[in-house]
Amino acid sequence: KDAALPAAWNEQHARIIAKLTAFITPEKVVWNYPDGDKSIAADYARAIAAYRQNKVEDALTRMDALLTREMDNPYFLELKGQMLLDFGRVEDALPYYKKSVDILSHAPLIRIAYAQALIESAGQNAHKDRLDDAITQLERAVRDEPRSSRTYRLLATAWGRKGNEPMAWLYLAEEALLKQDKEYAKKQATAALNGLEKGSRPWIRAQDILIYLEKGGDKDEAKNKD
Repeated sequence: KDAALPAAWNEQHARIIAKLTAFITPEKVVWNYPDGDKSIAADYARAIAAYRQNKVEDALTRMDALLTREMDNPYFLELKGQMLLDFGRVEDALPYYKKSVDILSHAPLIRIAYAQALIESAGQNAHKDRLDDAITQLERAVRDEPRSSRTYRLLATAWGRKGNEPMAWLYLAEEALLKQDKEYAKKQATAALNGLEKGSRPWIRAQDILIYLEKGGDKDEAKNKD
């Protein structure tokens, strides 16, 4: 108990504090991290603060500097992707999200963000295949983080844009189930059941949702029942 904390822990903690400070109170960064502080944590805080204050080029330049120092840091890559996506540069965001997911495969929140970028970039016919990639990413995210209603909403969006309304209705039912909106979940699951191929896995899932709702079971019991 008297041993010093590992240096890596102290560095990780410093970056956590920097990230929280910059996202929550970006105006404090200039005071908490003076110009003489050249640490990665300080530069991380400055990059996020610039992003939160909508200083587009400053934020991106600072992220590039961080990536020069740690080019394979998945969190820096994800943040650069997030910035680009929020600044309306969807195409530019995709490679950063993809590399981040490739490095940190068990990070469902990053995978979900990548899928959202894929969906947003699939607006033209030339990129419709990205909807399939987004669905693959989201289905993996569901396995790692089944309690995220955002994942089901994005799945519904992707299937809807592919023109498969029954699958979209199924995932809207899943989202409503997580939000405890039972009436809407029932409506969407019923529509899905009527439109899906009888006996298919999605059809069985829609049926499971309706059975669960009829029984009024515990909400945790319904997840991944099939």
